[in-house]
Amino acid sequence: MCVLLIVMCAVTSYATPVIWTARVEINGRLLVPVRGVFESLGAVVEWNPAEEAVTINDGTTFIAMWVGSSLAMVNGYEVQLDVPAQMIGGARVYIPLRFVGEALGSDVEYLGDRVVISSMGGVDLIIMLGGSAQPPPPPPPPTYANELLPQSNDRHLTAGDLAGLTNWQLTLARNEIYARHGRPFQSANIRAYFQSTGWYTPNPSFQESWLSKLEAHNAVFIREYQEQVFGRPATGP
Repeated sequence: MCVLLIVMCAVTSYATPVIWTARVEINGRLLVPVRGVFESLGAVVEWNPAEEAVTINDGTTFIAMWVGSSLAMVNGYEVQLDVPAQMIGGARVYIPLRFVGEALGSDVEYLGDRVVISSMGGVDLIIMLGGSAQPPPPPPPPTYANELLPQSNDRHLTAGDLAGLTNWQLTLARNEIYARHGRPFQSANIRAYFQSTGWYTPNPSFQESWLSKLEAHNAVFIREYQEQVFGRPATGP
């Protein structure tokens, strides 16, 4: 699934395994590769590609998780996850570190660029966090009611799609592409409009790269149409 570097480091009076892995955080939760970490703690980790399921068994505790599902099972009991297991890069599965570690009876302590996993017997494992391996951005949300151009994330727009809309409506339609991804708006007029839709939720972590090539193309197309027909985009109703 993925390759981790495991070395031995003298931390107490005995050698402690050290794992180096990229930092992957989602909603403030640290995720680690499914392979390597918990096997170093003596657990058996299995991956079922058909069901996209991860199982972890240390002989006392049995944990089951599914990629994308906030539901997990611990010894037959349902548990809700803050962040589910994630498939990153189409090949690597990452699972929430604290949830699994604590479910296995370990203490999980974050210390900047490292995580210490310990039990009553002392330090069991140290995880060193390297550079970011951020997961891909979330997919565009589904089409919502009251959108001006709901097709703008499905296909290339044409002049026929834009004809008949006012300059202000075109400004809103262009920013609608960004609003689906939660872009915060500095313009009070634009912000007020999307806050009134009932579906818009600003995301302070928004990045332009979250737009697909199609969406980025349509945003530019609308702006160029506004400049051609109206001279410049409207900034208010």
